[in-house]
Amino acid sequence: MASSEPLVPRPGRAWAVTALVLLFLLINYADKTVVGLAAVPIMKDLGLGEEHYALVQSSFYFLFSVSGIVVGFAAAKRRTTRVMAVLALIWGLTALPMAAGLGFGALIASRIALGAAEGPAVPAATHTVYGWFPTRDRALPNALVHIGPTLGVVASAPLLSWIIADFGYRTAFGVLFALSVVWAAAWLLFANDGPYAKSAVPSGASREPVPYRVFFRSGTVLGAVLAGFVAFWATTTALGFLPRYLSSGLGIGPQQAGTLSALPSLFATVVIVVMGAVSTRFRRRGAGSRRAYCLPGMALLAVSGAAMILFPHTEKVTAIVLITVAFGLPSAFYPMVWLLIGELVPPERRLAVTAATTAVATSAGVFAPLVMGGFLTARNGYAAGFGVCGALLLVGAVVGTVLINPERDQRRLPTLSPESVSAA
Repeated sequence: MASSEPLVPRPGRAWAVTALVLLFLLINYADKTVVGLAAVPIMKDLGLGEEHYALVQSSFYFLFSVSGIVVGFAAAKRRTTRVMAVLALIWGLTALPMAAGLGFGALIASRIALGAAEGPAVPAATHTVYGWFPTRDRALPNALVHIGPTLGVVASAPLLSWIIADFGYRTAFGVLFALSVVWAAAWLLFANDGPYAKSAVPSGASREPVPYRVFFRSGTVLGAVLAGFVAFWATTTALGFLPRYLSSGLGIGPQQAGTLSALPSLFATVVIVVMGAVSTRFRRRGAGSRRAYCLPGMALLAVSGAAMILFPHTEKVTAIVLITVAFGLPSAFYPMVWLLIGELVPPERRLAVTAATTAVATSAGVFAPLVMGGFLTARNGYAAGFGVCGALLLVGAVVGTVLINPERDQRRLPTLSPESVSAA
């Protein structure tokens, strides 16, 4: 029987698309960080208190999860390259109200709209890159793509902090508008879906896809969602409150605090690339995905949780080192969520499943700012909020270790063999 295996793409083409996706996620994260970096002037300009600021940070996630699910399922049978271009254009438009200097209501509305447009971004980007590489070779490109968010912080924190300090936060929003529009134009000109975007099945055969509920009930998906939830809790906490903690808690100047807040992302970038290269080597030598992805990932969460609990109780230099570890390792873990799910879920189900699981995991972004804001309003201080975050990371590491096992869950999938179609 003939085979419809996908044609192997030229490496240069695959890596060019990967580079553009990396830029896509870099802009994605810069859009998220700008409000945290401009917190002080925005709060002063708009007359916001702690509760108002916590609401601004939380509002970004009001539609983030819902849109991730809706767009993920709607786009499952469409070209994700076009979806990504539309998302980037919406990001740019949401920057305009704050670039124009509108008020608190416009800030809330623009953050809600931005969250809705960013909800499907990471699943769509990951699915697009996976379409250009076979399964065993995905760890390194996956790692490179997912340093986009961490590089977004590394690149945007100093740059945006400088723009905000010297030209005002409105100019920073204008710069983000321009970047989104330029990227969307380049993407539409050069990118398309790859040859591995669909499952290869024998020629002349048909196959019924595995029902979605089978994947959502698997230990791997459930464990990955929980681990992703606690990792995103830490990431959201860093985005909204780390620059302020460095400034008010450790007595560091605002511009220097913005620069130092990029250290966890810089550390995460190194860890992501190293883990991607090591995981690829493990997989090519025959190691299972639990050993290559799951166990190292849970170790990252455990170390992060311990550092998170400790750093508020140490002196300045030690605290900065522990902060780098505490907030860097969850960002380094997050790409492994996509690898673990990608090992289990076939291409025709992958975008929808990753979008749904991402929606649940990133719902932490709604709760984390409100919890931290509650502690600050009640005068319990930063230590209590960071302590809760650290405890969640430790719990996620333990539960993820128990639940996540792609090889086991693959064996439990229903056998849906392709049905031969008789020749006419």
